[in-house]
Amino acid sequence: MIKDAYIIFRETEIPNMSNEFVHSVTVPRIYKFTADIVRRVREDGASLKTLIYEKKHPNVAGIYGLSVNTLRALPQLDQLLDKTQILREQPRLNPWLAKVLITELLWRKGCLKSCSKPVLTVLAYENKLREEFKSLGSIEIPVVHKDKVQKPRYVRINTLLLSVEKAISIFQEDGWQLLPRSTTYSSYLQSLSQLSKPYFIQDFHIPEIFAFPPSTFFYEHSCYQNGELILQDKASCLPIHLLNPVRGSVVLDMCAAPGMKATHVAAKLQNCGKVYAVEIDAKRFETLVSQIKKTCSSCVIPLNRDALTLDPKLYSHVEYILVDPTCSGSGIVDRPKQSDMDGKPESKRLQNLQSFQVYLLRYALFNFPNVKRIIYSTCSLYPEENEEVIDEVLADIGNSYRLLPVRQLLKNNWINFSSTKYDCGDTCLYSKPDDDFCNGFFVAVFERNFDMTLPKCKLKGGNEYKNLIKIDLTVRKDNVMKTVAYKRNKYGKMSMEEEISVPDDLDEMKISRNVEFVAPDIKRKVKVRKSKKKVKEVGICSDLFGFNHELTLNESKKRQKKTEDTEIKKWKKGKLKHENILEMGKDKEIIETEYDKKQQNVENKTKLSKIKNEKIKIKFI
Repeated sequence: MIKDAYIIFRETEIPNMSNEFVHSVTVPRIYKFTADIVRRVREDGASLKTLIYEKKHPNVAGIYGLSVNTLRALPQLDQLLDKTQILREQPRLNPWLAKVLITELLWRKGCLKSCSKPVLTVLAYENKLREEFKSLGSIEIPVVHKDKVQKPRYVRINTLLLSVEKAISIFQEDGWQLLPRSTTYSSYLQSLSQLSKPYFIQDFHIPEIFAFPPSTFFYEHSCYQNGELILQDKASCLPIHLLNPVRGSVVLDMCAAPGMKATHVAAKLQNCGKVYAVEIDAKRFETLVSQIKKTCSSCVIPLNRDALTLDPKLYSHVEYILVDPTCSGSGIVDRPKQSDMDGKPESKRLQNLQSFQVYLLRYALFNFPNVKRIIYSTCSLYPEENEEVIDEVLADIGNSYRLLPVRQLLKNNWINFSSTKYDCGDTCLYSKPDDDFCNGFFVAVFERNFDMTLPKCKLKGGNEYKNLIKIDLTVRKDNVMKTVAYKRNKYGKMSMEEEISVPDDLDEMKISRNVEFVAPDIKRKVKVRKSKKKVKEVGICSDLFGFNHELTLNESKKRQKKTEDTEIKKWKKGKLKHENILEMGKDKEIIETEYDKKQQNVENKTKLSKIKNEKIKIKFI
């Protein structure tokens, strides 16, 4: 019966020019939407709830349940697809749609009623799928029909567009009743635990934060859609609250996407000051820019680059730094479980994350001379990403920084702190979902002691290590210093102005044009072909302990000018931001100044050599 239906349906297909088919029967929207949501959650790291409510589908509960079930079953789905060979035999079938349909067939409703081609294709493999499914053993996947988040729904008022008083009146007009502010943190927690409709309460610590009963939705609220309300958990707001930047100051957010914290800083500054929001990932950078625009955070300057390549000379005026690096996310309460390993620490992954976290924090501590306060935060509950990271950098900074006790900053109105078995003691903050009714978070506060000079640190991220970003890479042969020219052609392959053996992994490195990076102590055999042509100056990148950091080449003066002219033309067409051109201008001035100094040194040495030769000739005569 299935084969007959499948054959009949194939006769109704209308081919088009793109090797796909326009079907007479469309795939149900719930499956299409869910497939796109699951893909973006897995590939882009997007928020599941945000994606669901962006779609504005009438069956929100159905999409949420199907999405969670599909994400939870992904390991088993990959096995089923591999064993049944369905994707190899049906190459036009979208893999994510196939996973959603199989989840619906095997774990949820047990049937597929649509007559669209993707559904009929999956049904043609139903017997194989069920046979292989039995061999996987019993797998329990709870059916989720709605969001069952138990913590309150936190809302941050964007004070750039809406005052706290006006927001309260808007909520009251909507039928909500404001509870009296609590006098102690314990009484506040008691109110949170009993919060229910139609009551809401102002946060005990952060006045622009309000808590509503669990599962309160604001996605369709006009104030949310125009950027006046930000759906942000309280724990995520704590780092900026503790950073407490002074109005008119300069702040650096080293890992800024999706932009919640950067725009929170802008609100604290009331757009009076400057916030550098750095994000290396291109897709996440787009989200960051969108959030900045939506919230009217005009003082935020987005930078699509690696924070580790920021030249401290160009950002020496930074006064506050937020270090909120990639982490395991083990403290996030309402994140759907996506595999059997969720919630279980993976030692190798944690070790890799810790290495990067230490490197980034050390870079912030050692390379910005005017910084007053630095916040380190994660949404993790693992000490490997928290206390152990702090202890490692404490061994390097000496008395040049003080680790401020968060207990005092919050006037003893908090419950959970870091463990005393570590060197950092109980100076850092932990938010625990079961105690504080928000996501799990860790926050450490460093304050600069300007009476002490920064010690020298040769470890990765330290102030001695940063010198690698300043110098040109030179290659030694027969005790003669030579500079090597390097470039890539349109196919991404390397070509050299002179023949030279280079690191094997150079082709795989990411290149960024605004910062120079070079590797020290390169010990490789060099073959230099003699040439009368003037050799161009350039740097060679080096990968850093397995992380694909975005590095750059120091191009020649002529080539730099040509590239910048091209970029300016693109900008005039609307393809580049004004801020990027300004950054290029600053880099250009530094490069030209260094170039002129080098040229002057060469000319001085030449003149000195001529004078000495003349003296020798005179003596000889």
